[in-house]
Amino acid sequence: MLRAPTQTPPLSYLLDDLPARAAQVARHLGLTLRTLERYRAADQAPRAVMLALFWESRWGLSLADTTAFNAAAVARGLAGSLERENAMLRARIARLEALGSYGSANAPLYGTITNFGGIHELR
Repeated sequence: MLRAPTQTPPLSYLLDDLPARAAQVARHLGLTLRTLERYRAADQAPRAVMLALFWESRWGLSLADTTAFNAAAVARGLAGSLERENAMLRARIARLEALGSYGSANAPLYGTITNFGGIHELR
């Protein structure tokens, strides 16, 4: 999940980073060109405008890309960890099964249940 940055670059940097003309940016933001120029003169705009421009700039795209990469790396590490744990548990089960059956009270619970025409049979 992406979180809004606590600080954004100045408005002039954000506007200069966009390939669109000022009129297109103003239309995209739902502003008049005059309002956008007033914001540019002050080099500051309301937070909603700053965030909208941030996510369209190289800084926002870089943050989104980095967040996605890091999430994928964590997921890849978790998947590898679970695969190793699964292999270890399978090896442990195989070792315990190889020890043999000593007629324990729980032995029937670990048998294989098969279904033959609605009749369950324990093997």
